[in-house]
Amino acid sequence: MTTLPHTISAGRGWIHGAALDLGILLGPWLLVAALWAARGGDDASTALWWSQFVLGNTTHVVLTFLLLAARADVLRATPSQARIVVAGSLLTFALSWALFRGVKAAIPDWSDFALAVAAIFGTHHRLSQAKGIWSLYNLRGAQLSRPAPSGRERALQQHWVSVGLVVVMVAWLFVPSGPGRMFPLLQAIPREPAMLPHAAAYLLAAAWLAFVAALLVELGRASPRSAPKMLHVGAHGAAVTLAVVAPLWGSIVWGAIHGLEYYFLCARMMRPREGDAAPGPSARWVWPLMLLSMTPLFLVGLALSPFAARSLFPSRWTEEALIVVNALVMAHYFADAFIYRFRIPEVRRVALRRLGFA
Repeated sequence: MTTLPHTISAGRGWIHGAALDLGILLGPWLLVAALWAARGGDDASTALWWSQFVLGNTTHVVLTFLLLAARADVLRATPSQARIVVAGSLLTFALSWALFRGVKAAIPDWSDFALAVAAIFGTHHRLSQAKGIWSLYNLRGAQLSRPAPSGRERALQQHWVSVGLVVVMVAWLFVPSGPGRMFPLLQAIPREPAMLPHAAAYLLAAAWLAFVAALLVELGRASPRSAPKMLHVGAHGAAVTLAVVAPLWGSIVWGAIHGLEYYFLCARMMRPREGDAAPGPSARWVWPLMLLSMTPLFLVGLALSPFAARSLFPSRWTEEALIVVNALVMAHYFADAFIYRFRIPEVRRVALRRLGFA
């Protein structure tokens, strides 16, 4: 079986290499722009489908559990991690399924309330992943013997998740989803119009852009500058901005970046490394196993695709499948929160070793 060293070439500061990193961060923008132009900006269904089921915003969630099954060191990084992750993920799945199914059956008018709860966790998850990959760019810099990040960068980085979460959720829950509209993207309270005027979206976007600008100025002061890290922060900052002023289109771009990042991070984590104590898939089987594990979600996506023949997929089946998928998404939030607890030395050591940053 082919194995890889603990650390791999740092290149010029990219995580996966210049071409792949650029494709992950910029590709979704180009695709969504093309679909927006083709649809005149009025119909986002095709772009949403691409983001969710092809570029990975939904389909990636099963890869968390594939990774735990394929690499025992990730599941057992600490003595209690396996019990917590397995039991907690199963419980989260069951409770989430009961919430989504119960609301739909008993009080369907409140379905957006359940989705709003999921959106809070999902937004935190996306922002946390972006912050974590930002830290990987800092580790790349260390491999290249570049100076450590400044104290100001670290301080701003610590506020990335909290500032982004507040800005996005206020926009999605309390601001109309577009000019001339009455309701927010998620109507947590049925039939209640947005509490804030649409102009509030631009104030929220301005506050977020000021925060991102301060970050980019600080990153630009480093000597030498890390263009890959600045691109990562800038691309995510722009996606969040779009998600505030145009919630549906912004969530599509942001979700696609998130899904693609997860695809390639999971592929790195699953690859064999020198010194692996337990057997696992060889390098040539990583991507086939990933695609195979995502097949059920691809089939759900096929049923929901804008070009699918609806007669082949009964609406009842599709509705039930979506409830299961949403519960699986919630379960993967729980599992990921433990896999990447970098503040715990054992978890950090295992995750960085699997990523090639030992």
